[in-house]
Amino acid sequence: MRTHAKLIFAVSFVALLVGCGPARMREGKVIATKPQPASKVLDRSLYAKNAGGSLTEDGLQRILQTPIDLQFPARVGVVPLAEPFDPAKNASIRTRSAAARHLAKALLGNPQFSHVSDISTELPHVGGIEGLRVLAARYRVRYLLLYNERFEDATHANGWAWLYPTVIGMFLAPGVTVESHGMAQVDLLDVRTGTILFSIMEPMHVSSQQLMVGAARAHRNKQAHAAVNAAETLAKRVSLATGSLVAFAEEWGAGKRRVRTRILPPPIPTEPDPVPPARVASP
Repeated sequence: MRTHAKLIFAVSFVALLVGCGPARMREGKVIATKPQPASKVLDRSLYAKNAGGSLTEDGLQRILQTPIDLQFPARVGVVPLAEPFDPAKNASIRTRSAAARHLAKALLGNPQFSHVSDISTELPHVGGIEGLRVLAARYRVRYLLLYNERFEDATHANGWAWLYPTVIGMFLAPGVTVESHGMAQVDLLDVRTGTILFSIMEPMHVSSQQLMVGAARAHRNKQAHAAVNAAETLAKRVSLATGSLVAFAEEWGAGKRRVRTRILPPPIPTEPDPVPPARVASP
């Protein structure tokens, strides 16, 4: 009989634990604890912690269904890259100069950027987006502006080149058309979540007729000048894009919660926006 009573007590005790949900022990007593609510905003990166940054299906769906918070004004770092999104290769001195002098400098005083810092990719990192996040953590910046530029050479001989067989024509006739098509690109990286908030691309084009002697040097100078103009234009477009992003988040937050917030809504909403009540005219 005593064994039967003990068995009933044990079953009742287990049922109590299951019914109360997660529980913890304190001084021999069972204290029920409430489950922790899920985060209302995306507050961490769900990508794999490697250079590839792979993503599971569950992680992809969560990213698309979860808003992120925009914390502006914020510290931002400008990173010159040899290739988009990859700090593995060192950028050229010219690219680093354009990023530091003509992009970062032009962003000083922007109300959304409390501080603008140049970022060096020579610090140890794993490469890829995760490597960029590590660099940002070392500099303690909230966002990164990734800058890179690239050209495709289209230099060719023009009609003046028929004078080259005279030898003198090589030194007098502008028989080489130096031409390039290029692209300067800036990407705003949210360091906390690994999200690219926007990308801005500015096309570049250079073309001029040059003497065969010194054509390569003239070509590089033309490209450098085009990159400077593109970086200055990108700085203006970055300011406009960041301001528009913040304004959109504030407007969405105000309409959603009737308070001023800076929450960027998810790409795939999980619930319909509330319908504002109809106004009734007063008598």
